[in-house]
This record gives sequence, structure tokens and C-alpha cells, in this order.
Amino acid sequence: MLDERTLTLLNIINEQCGKGGYKVFEIEDLISSFPTPYLLDRQGLNESLTILSSREYISIKYQDEQEICLSVLSKGRLENESRLEREIEKMQLEKRYFLYSFLGSLSGGVITFILALIFSVIRGL
Repeated sequence: MLDERTLTLLNIINEQCGKGGYKVFEIEDLISSFPTPYLLDRQGLNESLTILSSREYISIKYQDEQEICLSVLSKGRLENESRLEREIEKMQLEKRYFLYSFLGSLSGGVITFILALIFSVIRGL
């Protein structure tokens, strides 16, 4: 299982690599493209790249102090796609739970109103 920083890096690389093939990235551009909560430095970037490479999510052709040439492998693309699918399923499930909660509270309110109305009619007789 990959941590959030590594998944974010994989997502950034996936977006910029397009359909495939190797692409040259500048190290500073990769670091600056990270969202604020993950604040990444060179050492963290190298660790994340090593993890992705060792688990065969990316293939690194060459790397120096300024640039890195890499490509996303099929396993990396599948991970990104399955992550997006899980997020969509989660949102759909949350919407369904909201609908069930709303309908349950609405039906409970209607039943309570009907029972109160019946008791008030019975009491009036």
C-alpha cells in the first residue's frame, strides 16, 4: 500500500505523462507541483520515486540533480484508475446514505403525526 505522498506523486506523473512513453521532468517542477499539505523536499521526492520504481509503478530511465526521465507503467496507471473509481464509489455511497436517512426521518415524522392525530381524535370522543 502506498502512502498519500507517493500516491500524489504518482497522480502528478500520470497527469503529465499522458498516454505513455518517457518524459523528462525537472526536479524542482515536481516538488513545486505538490499540494501544500504534503510539503516535499528533494530527499522525500527521491524516496517516493524509489518506492514507485521498486514496486514497478514507474520506470526511471535516468536521473541527475536537475532532471529525471521516467514513464508510468501499466501497474501505475491501474492504481490511479482504481483510486478514482474508489473515490466515485465512496461519493455515491455517501449520497445513498443521505437519501436513506432523509427518507427514514421523513417517514418517522409522518407516522408520528398520524399517531398523534389518531390519539387526539380518540381523546376527543
